[in-house]
Amino acid sequence: MNFRYSILAIGACVLLVFAYRVQKGDTLWDLSEEYLRDPFSWPDLWKVNPHIEDAHWIYPGDSICFPGDDPCPIVDGSQRAAEGSENALKGNAKDYSYNKEAAQEYRKQEKPKSFNSYYQRLMPILESVGKKDDKSNKGWFRVFSDEANKPINHSLEHEILLGFGKKAFPKLKVGSIAELWSYRKVSVPNSTGTSDEYYLRQLAALAKVTAIGDTLSRARIVQTFSTLPVEQALARPQTAVKTIDIKSFKPVKQAKSDEMAEILLFMDKSIVPSMYSYILIDKGKNQNYVPGSAVAFWDMDYKDPALPPRLLGRGLVVYSDNERATVLIRDLYNATRRIDIGTPISLTHQPVI
Repeated sequence: MNFRYSILAIGACVLLVFAYRVQKGDTLWDLSEEYLRDPFSWPDLWKVNPHIEDAHWIYPGDSICFPGDDPCPIVDGSQRAAEGSENALKGNAKDYSYNKEAAQEYRKQEKPKSFNSYYQRLMPILESVGKKDDKSNKGWFRVFSDEANKPINHSLEHEILLGFGKKAFPKLKVGSIAELWSYRKVSVPNSTGTSDEYYLRQLAALAKVTAIGDTLSRARIVQTFSTLPVEQALARPQTAVKTIDIKSFKPVKQAKSDEMAEILLFMDKSIVPSMYSYILIDKGKNQNYVPGSAVAFWDMDYKDPALPPRLLGRGLVVYSDNERATVLIRDLYNATRRIDIGTPISLTHQPVI
């Protein structure tokens, strides 16, 4: 998959060049969060470490480069395979070659013209419940583990059982990737003043299938994104995600108060929204809130309409139907004033696809 740069992560990396030795339990997601302050930048980190063949598999002793002002030392995969990993663990210079092109490409400051497809891959999904012909559980399967008391993000590399096998998916193969999703019921306000019930599901981990039976499969956790108790996990084979490719953004000249959206629901479990949280708003495609649109969160002073609103943060629309949209919070600017249910939202840029 060709991962795009995230909008702001590239310019944020001001670290001096260094090579990090992978420790047990490390993932590119965690390393990006710790050293680049942006977990969504893990595809960029993978891009400048071409010796990593599979982003979901890094091993203790591997070298990970975080590029900075100098050329980035990249482990040469073919050279390492020929000479063995022992020299690499000792830091032997001949296991390293300089990939100036990759380092310079990563450090280059780019205008906000691309959309990280991973924003869409990690977004929560809503599926209605309570209908007689409800099929919301179709295609979802249970997850079993001998370590039921441990959340999945504490069980990286541990084995689990998936509730599907060859009978459900004849084309399933060893090495296939399975998705593990969290789920819970939520109430979403509707236009009639009442609420509708939904299942809210969110991707929490990925597992690689290691053995396949008729009705069950064995798998090993290879990537985690959030805490997930096994008893609250559902699984399915990895599915293709139709992501958008944004070439540039077109600014919206004026935001009208009567066209602003409001927050309906915090889609993450935290009651205090933070960067990379997903929210549900009450405007959708009918109001031009389309995937890729950039939005702003505002603090309005209703006591004195003459006072200008204060900008609280910015976000990106990652999904929308005709009436509602899912927004990823990308930046927050005010530590003392947080966004909340009912916070006004305006369009600032429209995507050019």
